[in-house]
Amino acid sequence: MRILIVDDEPLVRIGIKSAIDWEAQGVQIVGEAGDGEEALQQIADKDPDVVLLDIKMPKLDGIEVLRRVREQQLPVQIVVLSSFDDIAYVKEALKLGAFDYFHKPDMNERELTAMLQSIREQLGTSGTPAPPTVVTQGSRKEQLLYEALQGKVQDLSETSLEEGNMYIVLFKIKNYRTVIQRYTKETESVLPSTVQNVVREMLSKEKEVEYLQLDVQHSCVFISNSEHKSLLASLNRVNKLVQMISSALKRFVNIDIVLGVSDWFEGYSAIPAGYEQAAKALSHHFYHPDTSIFYYQHLRLQGESALKQADAYVSQMKSALREEENERFLELLSRWEAFLEQEECMEERDVRKVYEGLLFMIGGDDGAVESGAEHSGGFEDIEDFRGLAAGYRKLFEDRLKQRQRLSNKGYSQLTRSIMEYIEEHYAESLSLKLFGELLHVSPNYVSRLFKQEVGQGLFDYINELRIEKAKRLLRDYRYKIYDVAEMVGFHNQAHFAIVFQKYTGLSPKQYRKEEV
Repeated sequence: MRILIVDDEPLVRIGIKSAIDWEAQGVQIVGEAGDGEEALQQIADKDPDVVLLDIKMPKLDGIEVLRRVREQQLPVQIVVLSSFDDIAYVKEALKLGAFDYFHKPDMNERELTAMLQSIREQLGTSGTPAPPTVVTQGSRKEQLLYEALQGKVQDLSETSLEEGNMYIVLFKIKNYRTVIQRYTKETESVLPSTVQNVVREMLSKEKEVEYLQLDVQHSCVFISNSEHKSLLASLNRVNKLVQMISSALKRFVNIDIVLGVSDWFEGYSAIPAGYEQAAKALSHHFYHPDTSIFYYQHLRLQGESALKQADAYVSQMKSALREEENERFLELLSRWEAFLEQEECMEERDVRKVYEGLLFMIGGDDGAVESGAEHSGGFEDIEDFRGLAAGYRKLFEDRLKQRQRLSNKGYSQLTRSIMEYIEEHYAESLSLKLFGELLHVSPNYVSRLFKQEVGQGLFDYINELRIEKAKRLLRDYRYKIYDVAEMVGFHNQAHFAIVFQKYTGLSPKQYRKEEV
């Protein structure tokens, strides 16, 4: 089924295109128009099966378009888009042969899907997507732009880009993990689709501009300025486009974006270098979370000496941990973090790897990293350096204090090993047999020694720890109760509720209500 969207409001057109996965519904959107005259031209040129037609538009309104479609006996079905106060126009449209009408205020996934089903039933079409025959112009252009970023620039004459005063702008959705929580699992694809539709709409009338969505969070804009002779005029145009994109996404999608702008370059061959510059500029958002636009030409580029000094701090921190000099480690950690904040010489991904490596050394194995993420609420949600540093420092201090407590209690090495393993793997299946195999002793010996030294049974200790972890998670309403149960090692919600009641005197639901 081929559909044409006609409405004079860009936001309405964007909303319709983004509301559902049209391709999955067997629908191809063949075009869109902003007034009646353009609608008639596109009906003739693109031969749609269905037109979604606004009633009130400039030049020719929907009623006049319907009259001309009827006069010319064009083979197309028209579904009228109206507001609640357009009932008189709707009646006139139905008299002129409109297939159906649809209230724009009701525009959502359920209503659109129901409308499509009604059209299929009355037209007798299955809605099954036709197999692709040739690559569309849109996908061909996207392929060329992807290849250009990788250095294959021989076919860019097929795009609107011209050599001369070129720029690459890279942008990402700010706080993406928070933004995506507005959507369900089934509708997550709506966000990138809406971003793409909004940006393309905003740039549709601009010369020498191409847009490419890289993934669900990142997009790339290619800009050339062959008509501008001065670099100042070119940069002013880039700034105007950047502000236009940012404002449109804030207005239409209610999201903030962060942008990295490359330095100017002359020709197609420098596009990969321009992309690297834009990415480098964008990466500085990690150190400056309150800034939204970063220009490569304004960056203070660091030499090898700063990076070597940062690496030296990391080596010293690892040495302190190996020698169990906890105070020295925390002092070096502060010095390393202060150095990074001043010099900004390490990329975000490398900083995260250092923190994870240090946590690994403190915790003992890969499970420590997972446990740390749960303990902190998920470091992947933190986008800025200061927030990441604060989160990891608190975790490091907690873990070092815990290790100190264990060593000071006079437990045997075997019992300390059991406790450390439980702390790191409490969300997994634990058994006496497992501990026996890990420690090369009999399961009965594990049980007897642990109760003798700790003063409680092994599984009482495990359940107490799990419930303490659960109490922290229950304070966060992002998690359902059954999610919390699984996250702390209970694979049955009913069992979790029984154990939780035993140790707290409250059900998980009551605890959440009273504590949050």
